[in-house]
Formats: sequence, structure tokens, C-alpha cells
Amino acid sequence: MAFKFALRDDEPSAEMRIEKIDPFDVAAAKQDFEPYRHKIERMRSEALSFDVVDQGTNDLAVQMMGQARQLSKAITQLKDQKLKPHNEFRTKLISFAKAFSNPLEDVVKTLKGKTEQYAYQQILRQRAKEKAEREEAERRQRELDAQAKEAGVDTIALPQMPVDQDNKVQTRTETGSSLNISLVWTGTVVDAGQVPREYCVPNQKAIDKAVAAGIREIPGVEIKEVPRSRLMA
Repeated sequence: MAFKFALRDDEPSAEMRIEKIDPFDVAAAKQDFEPYRHKIERMRSEALSFDVVDQGTNDLAVQMMGQARQLSKAITQLKDQKLKPHNEFRTKLISFAKAFSNPLEDVVKTLKGKTEQYAYQQILRQRAKEKAEREEAERRQRELDAQAKEAGVDTIALPQMPVDQDNKVQTRTETGSSLNISLVWTGTVVDAGQVPREYCVPNQKAIDKAVAAGIREIPGVEIKEVPRSRLMA
């Protein structure tokens, strides 16, 4: 036998009574952190006013550090718990989207290489044209100078040929896409052993390894003992 019932006209339907929860509601997530606030402020205040003067206070300081670190871990775990479903969704969606974006970027890379090669040839042809025009202008100037000298009159100076220092190729399309390509000087290390020292960056990892191995003198490096601690909590 089926159950038969009717809602009153003024009674909301089941769908209307369901409260929608926003999974990205930061205000709601913050409420779970609030119980820690007072305790953290108290621990911070005690740490600021605490003095380590003997073995007893030193032991107590370590205990307090451990408690603070444990509470910090609890906060981190709570944060990770809140973010886990969103991070999983984000990771999966990013991975899925790469199946579309990566091939498209490959298309851009492929075509970009071809346009850069085309632009390079265009710029070289432009440079060759400018060089030929300058050489022709210099030849004509020499002829005028020779004629003026032979006639015993002042020479006439021809206008200087403009030089395009940018040497770039610009492309604009009707769809709004545009591309600017220019030649720039770059430096690539091919033999690190021959690179002058002023262009080298000190290797901190190599320095640390040498000091740990017992080296106590390295030109340009200050080597000294400093306190270092590791808290286990």
C-alpha cells in the first residue's frame, strides 16, 4: 500500500527546506579554527614574557615549544582537511585541462619558431638593403667630393641614410592577433671553465658542504660557529 499525504499550501516542499551549503564558504570554515584563537594568544603572550635563565626554565621552554609546535601541526591538519576535497578537484581538473592546453601550446610553439625564422630572414634582407643603400650613398658622395674638388668649389653633402636600429618585424591580423619579433643579443654558456669570475655566482651548497667537511678558510667567505636547533614535537 502506498502512502498518500499532501503538503499544506503554506508548507515548504522538501527541496525548498534543504539548505544549500557553499563548499567555498570561507566564513563557515573559519569557525572551526576559532577555538584555537584564545589559546594561541595566551601561548604567544607567555612566550614573550618568558625568560630562560637556568636548566629548569630551559626545560620548560622546550616543553612550551613542543606544545606550540604540536598545536601548529593540528592547525595545519585542520587546514589540509578542509582543503583536501578542493585540492583533489583542482589537481584533477588541472591535469584534465592540460590534455587540451598542452597541444595548443605546442601549436603556438611550432608556428612561433617558423615565424621567428621568417622574421630573421626578413631582418637580414632589410639589413642588406640598408647596407647597399649606404654604400651607394657613400659612393655618390665621393663622386660629388671629387667633382667639387676638381671644380674648386665647396662640396654638396648628401642626406645621411637613416639606420633602423630596432630591426623588428611586426604582424597584425584582422582577428586581433599580433606578433612582434626583433633580434636581440643573448649570451649562452658553452664552457663554464672559461667564464670570468665576475660573471659567476657563488655556490652556497658547495660552500656548506666544504664547511661541513672541515674546511675553515675560504677566500671571501666568513666561517664561524652559530647556534642551530632542531625541535622534535
